[in-house]
Amino acid sequence: MPRKYQPIWESIKAVKVGQEVPVRCHGTSVRTLKNAVLKEKSLETATKKRLAMPFAGNLEIRIEYPTPENKIPPGFVVIYFKLSWDGSRL
Repeated sequence: MPRKYQPIWESIKAVKVGQEVPVRCHGTSVRTLKNAVLKEKSLETATKKRLAMPFAGNLEIRIEYPTPENKIPPGFVVIYFKLSWDGSRL
């Protein structure tokens, strides 16, 4: 059974390098979501380092808050995750 935030990390890895994965969450959950995704990445990186396998690179995080121009509901934010490079270049 996958961990709660593992599917988000898997979707970030599945897209092309440099492509953003948007995740909408309530404004009070931003820190939790960011830390959970970073933890998922850390767990995988630690395992792959032990096995001397290529691992994912820098995880970039961008947050978009509601404005009149975008269609984000009040009280919510969209967090964009992307990898700046993957392990295939190693």
